[in-house]
Amino acid sequence: MSECFKFPAELTIYEVQDVHTELIAFLAGKTEVALDLSLVEELDSAGIQLAIWLVNYCRNTGVQIGTLALSDLLTARLSLLNVALTDPTTSEP
Repeated sequence: MSECFKFPAELTIYEVQDVHTELIAFLAGKTEVALDLSLVEELDSAGIQLAIWLVNYCRNTGVQIGTLALSDLLTARLSLLNVALTDPTTSEP
């Protein structure tokens, strides 16, 4: 079973650096993780960039994302920007 990283309710420029630091420590040595962004209620472009970076980082380092839960707000913003955090050919993160 993979460990889960739960994101805070606010994912703005003011929180992103701290969350990034926590993510780097969390991901160290992991081969599979679960990511819970379902509680994100406040979001700006820095938060979206962090989410995109995280998925790309996992792809590039071989860390499997077992579960990726997104809030309605994050889903709507990503859709507006035409950005998918999953691989469209497999429906996997």
